[in-house]
Amino acid sequence: MNWQSLVGSYLALKRHLGYELIREREYLQNFARFAAKQSDADSLSIDLALRWANLTHSDADITVAKRFGVIRPFSRYLAMLGHDAVILPTHFLPSTHRRLPPYIFSETEVSELMSAALNLPPKSGLRPITIKTFIGLLVSTGLRPGEAVRLQCKDVELNSGEIAIHNSKGWKQRLIPLSPSTVDALRVYMAFRENINLPGQVTSFFQLDNGRTLNMRSAAHAFGCLREATGLSIKFNGRYPRLYDLRHTFVCRRVLDWYQSGDEVDCRVAQLSRYIGHKKVSNTYWYLTATPALMACAAERFSAGYSGEPL
Repeated sequence: MNWQSLVGSYLALKRHLGYELIREREYLQNFARFAAKQSDADSLSIDLALRWANLTHSDADITVAKRFGVIRPFSRYLAMLGHDAVILPTHFLPSTHRRLPPYIFSETEVSELMSAALNLPPKSGLRPITIKTFIGLLVSTGLRPGEAVRLQCKDVELNSGEIAIHNSKGWKQRLIPLSPSTVDALRVYMAFRENINLPGQVTSFFQLDNGRTLNMRSAAHAFGCLREATGLSIKFNGRYPRLYDLRHTFVCRRVLDWYQSGDEVDCRVAQLSRYIGHKKVSNTYWYLTATPALMACAAERFSAGYSGEPL
């Protein structure tokens, strides 16, 4: 089989149907290079797919299952065209979807992370306040970290107190209203950034020193340093606290605030879902975690209902 050609025609068909397949493209092209070197790869077999799926630095079953799952629709495509290919089974490996409980940061821990950011090197440079403001924006808006690093200066409109998120998770655009305190913090950051003579035309909102743009790799590295500095560099539920957990923290805090103020949470969740960029409310419920504070609110409401008192 000409694996490179077959993968290329499959990806072209999927793109024509509207699929981007960014990660899948990398996996399939890697599989094609692997298969082309195998002496027994004149057909697609379960054994061939498994051998490739196990070529990963991670020993986690879910990683192998995800790689195997990428080949499955490709196997259907080959079989449909009449090539010698078995249609890979769906339940051959463990599920590729599971929920590892996120780490929910306390207000004290968030404050400590932001304070520690100001001690990042270079202390007189732009990086410390960039990372501090970046973390503050994540925890105050629930943005995905990737959405925040992609922000452009033109996306941040502080006069109207909004930021625009473009082309993220199926949305062409969504507008995020900001709280007054968040607007103030962003103004401070912009004023500091403008006082530094950055080379060239700066278009990205979050900048590092020497005109470099904050990206996910540099943000994750900085967050790892902050974990060490604040005593959070230990694993919870099998992994270290992540930048993405600030999004989970935002959702849990928002729901807790509604419970404590007596709001109708079921009605509010639909608004929250749209705000954080979900098209299904069920995806937002996925973010909720049974924190002690939320469980206390639930127990209080249950007790009130059980005793006949109004909720």
